Amino acid sequence: EQTFLFDAKELLPENVAKAAKINKKTAKLTIKRKALPLIPAYSMTTHKSQGQTLGKIVVDLVMPPGPLEVASVYVPLSRVKRLDDLLILRAFEFATLQLQPSTAQIAELKRLDKIAQNTRKRFQFIV
Repeated sequence: EQTFLFDAKELLPENVAKAAKINKKTAKLTIKRKALPLIPAYSMTTHKSQGQTLGKIVVDLVMPPGPLEVASVYVPLSRVKRLDDLLILRAFEFATLQLQPSTAQIAELKRLDKIAQNTRKRFQFIV
């Protein structure tokens, strides 16, 4: 908490100060300011955080309206090495953690698996 003495007369137009008969004593205000304990911090999107390991994070798992993606939940929760370094900001729907991959994502995973199998068959004798 800090206390300041502020001269309000400087902010008032001359005609107002004269009309209100404000003198130097009555134009001074005592102001008390209470500061919040803030620390330097930053934020980033889920997509920006992919591939990074972070020290300590605060995650908001309340999803915005629209289609949900598995990465929207998995990526922010997996950015820390220890559970103690993760703080979930507010209550969220448990169903958020149980997102299933979309049909398109499943199809893409199957396609990639098929390519991997064909590659293994083709190059199994090469060391």
